[in-house]
Amino acid sequence: MRNQFFYTTTHVVTAATETTPEVTRQGRDSMNVDKVIRSVTLPDNKVIVILDDFNERVTQEPDIDLKTDKMKGYKSVRATVQSEIILSPEDGERFFLLTNIQEPGKILSIDLGAVKELTDSK
Repeated sequence: MRNQFFYTTTHVVTAATETTPEVTRQGRDSMNVDKVIRSVTLPDNKVIVILDDFNERVTQEPDIDLKTDKMKGYKSVRATVQSEIILSPEDGERFFLLTNIQEPGKILSIDLGAVKELTDSK
């Protein structure tokens, strides 16, 4: 699996209440870098990666009779979606270093979103 990029994720296990704090766990996920359409760096240096992996999601929504304004049951609603992955600033930096197309003789240094061009000293 040489086309996989592994990144750290944080999942909420238990939501916070008035008496208890939120419980989270960290894990490792991956994405296929061949499916990347584009990436966007947010003001907080997190990176959104948009993938070319359209899929259909089906959800159940209440079916309301417009004449009586009463619920008749549920209906299936289909939506076509694509994956949007939010990377931490550190994972975003690794992602840019991995996927950057470099010009011969130039080295790019990425400092959490700021790209600096350095001359290769060969």
